[in-house]
Amino acid sequence: MLLILLFIIIVIASLIFISGIIYRRKSGVCTCQNRLDGKTIIITGASAGIGKEAAFDLANRGARVILACRNLEKAEKVKDWIVNSTGNKNVVCRHLELSDLNSVRKFVEETLKEETRLDVLIYL
Repeated sequence: MLLILLFIIIVIASLIFISGIIYRRKSGVCTCQNRLDGKTIIITGASAGIGKEAAFDLANRGARVILACRNLEKAEKVKDWIVNSTGNKNVVCRHLELSDLNSVRKFVEETLKEETRLDVLIYL
């Protein structure tokens, strides 16, 4: 009986291990290393989570990254972390509250004044 229980545990552990390998191979992990020098990218919600990691990756590949966030204090900390980690000083924080149309208009006006191009907008 103990031998059968041990065998079942080994089979279950093996299935979990194999499932993990398959998941990692099939999951949506970006392995692209293309340089993005000269590209301007705006990322909303870039002060945490997926937005923060996307901003880091894009800055690491040389893009000009605009962090569009509600909390500028938090965004500045993320910006400093990105600049220190990647060496890319071309990271900017701007206030954007998507639920406030005045904030959206102000963000757009500032962006149009200060940017000559926009290549990518990531809305999270």
